[in-house]
Amino acid sequence: MHRLHGVSPYRSSRKGGALVSFENPTWLYAISLPLAYCILSLLTRAKAGANLGRLKTKHVQAGLGGISKISRARRRPAKLLLCLSLALLIVALAQPRWGTIDRTVFKRSREVIIAMDLSKSMLAEDIKPNRLERAKLVVSSMLNDLQGESVGLVVFAGTAFLQSPMSPDYQILRGFLQEISPDYIPQGGTNYGEMIEAALDSFKQSDGQADRFLIVISDGESLDDSWTEYVDELKKENVKALCLGFGTQAGSLIPDGEGGFHKGPDGAVVLTKLESESLKQLAQATNGIYKEAAVWVDLKELIEETIKSGKAGLAGETRESFQVERYHYFLAPSILLMLFALYREFPSLPKPRTIKPKHA
Repeated sequence: MHRLHGVSPYRSSRKGGALVSFENPTWLYAISLPLAYCILSLLTRAKAGANLGRLKTKHVQAGLGGISKISRARRRPAKLLLCLSLALLIVALAQPRWGTIDRTVFKRSREVIIAMDLSKSMLAEDIKPNRLERAKLVVSSMLNDLQGESVGLVVFAGTAFLQSPMSPDYQILRGFLQEISPDYIPQGGTNYGEMIEAALDSFKQSDGQADRFLIVISDGESLDDSWTEYVDELKKENVKALCLGFGTQAGSLIPDGEGGFHKGPDGAVVLTKLESESLKQLAQATNGIYKEAAVWVDLKELIEETIKSGKAGLAGETRESFQVERYHYFLAPSILLMLFALYREFPSLPKPRTIKPKHA
């Protein structure tokens, strides 16, 4: 499945500059309405003008300076201006295009699901500022380097769910990264089985022609080994696991957010250590990679390492020409004419006056 990778800055081209097309040409039929009204208004006005001319009437206008006479040259029909404004608005809605631009389109075949462990142990501070915040920094750095890959986010602890579907729009994912915390999932623990199941459900939404990567970010403290039953399905869906172990062998206590530390059922504080065995097994079973993240990890580089054995990396690049949308050339005059028409229709508000009755 080819996906848009990157686009070069637009540069104008003269090819096909005289050709005009419309994205929504059906809107153009609506121009007949203001045009018909305009013609009818002109005919009615001409007939009324002839009758008023015989009666020798005067045209006056109420302004800030009082009542004033309007010359024939200054009599501008506000309704006709409004019709012209509506006609320009209709053309803008039809989205006219002319002139062409060239841009370079890169084609890729990569899909990435980031599985973020939100168990309370990820708050341990054996990696500064803590495991979870370091993981967010690593993922943010990867998003800055990727170009066009579809990336989604699964969060998990005792259960798992898809937080952000796969998309090449990373801004939404960055917003989720800033907000997620262990409070997102009240059910404690680390359930790899449900995490993998949520990721597989997301991968199955596409056509399966892409290189697929499951980036697992965790301290490795899995509830059980039930996740192993999903290994065959991961292979079938061509998913490679890039597993990152966040934590140290020495371990750390887990802050409770109130100046103390989390305690176990026996009342003793809990010491959490990196348990990497499950992460290593998952990476090995899917021909992926395992790395400890006590020091900085370049996720994009890890993805590039696995591409060598993948089906597709950079599939190629092409230059394509696209017509430029010009709707704003019609929308801006439409708004200005509408405002001017309203001004001509309502030049000023009447002033209240006190009328003194004449003495009998």
